Amino acid sequence: MVKLSERIGCISPSPTLQLLKIKNTMKKQGKNILDFGAGEPDFATPDIIKEKGIDAIRNNHTKYTPVTGIPDLKDAIRKCYMDEQGFLPDEEQIIVTPGSKFGLFLILQAIIDPGDEVIVPKPYWVSYPEIVNYSDGKVVYADHLKEDALFELTADSYIEKFSDKTKAVIINSPSNPTGMIMKSEELKKIISACVDKNIFLLFDDCYRKIIYADENFESPLKLSPSSLENIAIISSLSKTFSMTGWRLGYTIAPEYICKAMAKLQGHSSSNPCSISQKAAVGALLEDQSYLEPMINEYRKRRDFIANRFNEIGNISFVNPDGAFYFFADFTYYINKLGFKDDGDFAMDILNKLNIIVVPGTAFGAPNYLRISYANSLDKIREGLDLLGEYLKG
Repeated sequence: MVKLSERIGCISPSPTLQLLKIKNTMKKQGKNILDFGAGEPDFATPDIIKEKGIDAIRNNHTKYTPVTGIPDLKDAIRKCYMDEQGFLPDEEQIIVTPGSKFGLFLILQAIIDPGDEVIVPKPYWVSYPEIVNYSDGKVVYADHLKEDALFELTADSYIEKFSDKTKAVIINSPSNPTGMIMKSEELKKIISACVDKNIFLLFDDCYRKIIYADENFESPLKLSPSSLENIAIISSLSKTFSMTGWRLGYTIAPEYICKAMAKLQGHSSSNPCSISQKAAVGALLEDQSYLEPMINEYRKRRDFIANRFNEIGNISFVNPDGAFYFFADFTYYINKLGFKDDGDFAMDILNKLNIIVVPGTAFGAPNYLRISYANSLDKIREGLDLLGEYLKG
C-alpha cells in the first residue's frame, strides 16, 4: 500500500457530503428520509436556464473553453454587478470556476504560504478550515458565538484577531450556517482595517440574493470600489438559481490574483463545463421573475420553523436574515436526553426518526444543529412534529 501524503492527512471528509452518502444508502434500503441537512435548494433549475443548457448541447458548445471562462459569461457577470451593485469589474478581474468552493481553494492556494494566518468566522462553513489547513495556513477564528451578540457578524470580531501573520479574512454573508448578514457599517469597518493592514478580504456571497430582511445590505465592491486590490468576491449560481449540479461559480478579484488562480486551474480542472457556462449566461441575463416566489417560500418556511421551535420550547435560535438554514442550540435536550454530544444526538434522531440534521460541531459550535429548510413545508411540518414528540423524552 502506498503511503498517503501528510498534506492529505491535514483535512477531514466533508460532514455534509457524508450525510448525503448516508441518505442515499438509507433510501436504497427503502426508508423514507426527511432531509434537513441539505445545502441545496429543493426547487428544480428554472426551465429558462435548462433550455439554455439544452441549446448549448444542440449547438455543439461542447468543446474546451478558455480556462477562466467564456467571454459571454464574463460579460453577463459584469453586467449583473454593474446593474445590481454599481461596480463594473474588468474581464481580467473575473475567473469562472467549477463551483465556488474550487474558487476558494484556488485563491487560498494562490496567496497562502506556510504559517500565514487566515481568520474565518465561527460558526463556519465546514470547508473553510479544511481548505486553509490544506494550503499550509493557520486557522484563526472570529468568534460569533458570544451570548451577548450571538451570530452577529461584527468587524471587531475579526480585527481583535489581527496579528503580524494575518494574511486574509473570510466573511460569509449571508452566512452558512447562521443565515446572518454583515451590516454595511461593519463591512465598511473591516474593509478599512484590511486595507490599512494590507490584509486580503475574501467575501463569500453565495447566498447574496436569498435575503429576507428589509434593510439594504451593500456589497463590499459598492462600498469601497477603490479597495479592490484587497478584496475578492467568491460567488456561485448553485443557491440562487438552484444549479447545484451544474457546478459553476466565479470569483471577482484583482487581475494578478485571477492570473495566479488561472495557472492552477489550467493544470487541475482546466475550464469549467462549457454547457454550464452557457446556461449561466441565461441565468444571469434572462428573466428572473421566478426568484421572488422562491424567496417568499423560503421566508414562509423560516417563519413556520421559528414558530414551531417556540412552541416546542427550550430551543435557542436567532431568526436568519438570509440563506435557508436555522442554526439552533439544543443544549437543553442533549443534556435532558443524556447524550454525550451533538453528534450522538443527531445520529439518534437519524436512527429513530429517519431525519437528517447536521451536528453543530461540524461548524465549530457544539450542541447546535443546522436545520435546512430547503424542503417542502409539508415535509418540514412532518419532521418537526416527529422531532417535537421525540424531544418530550
